Amino acid sequence: MSGPRTGWSPATLLGAVRGGYGALQLAAPALVSERLLGRPLDTRGRAIARILGGRQLAQAVASGREPGYPVLALGVEVDLLHALSMLGLAAASPGRRRAALTDTLIAASFAAAGALAARAAWAGRPPPGPGGTLGRLRQSWADRLADALVPGYRAGHDARPGRHDS
Repeated sequence: MSGPRTGWSPATLLGAVRGGYGALQLAAPALVSERLLGRPLDTRGRAIARILGGRQLAQAVASGREPGYPVLALGVEVDLLHALSMLGLAAASPGRRRAALTDTLIAASFAAAGALAARAAWAGRPPPGPGGTLGRLRQSWADRLADALVPGYRAGHDARPGRHDS
């Protein structure tokens, strides 16, 4: 029997913050958005905030409680793509520029936090094997996607201490 956890890993903390932010945007989109923007949201703005909150919540759930390096690295890529898309929206829609730039900063912040969590996951001891069928499936797909999408992933992954393929 193991003792109680002494703290949260960066990956677990990131997932909790991301999930909480997403749930808050879904439940009360105006609560955070109106404070950040300094003006009320229209109906379309509330719908967009809910959609973006749903994306954050889905990413938190898909990442799991203690995601490993490939899941975190892919999350960084998703957040960076989101930030870039918001920059494009800011350029294309002057009326939504402030909202788009605010969301760019939020997505970039999640990307930076994800990169720090991924670095900690990579440098730390190998994580325990994913628990349960869902955990093993998530890890398998994350490894495949990271191999295809994260530059240098396979070379570093294979050379990592404690790495054993079955």
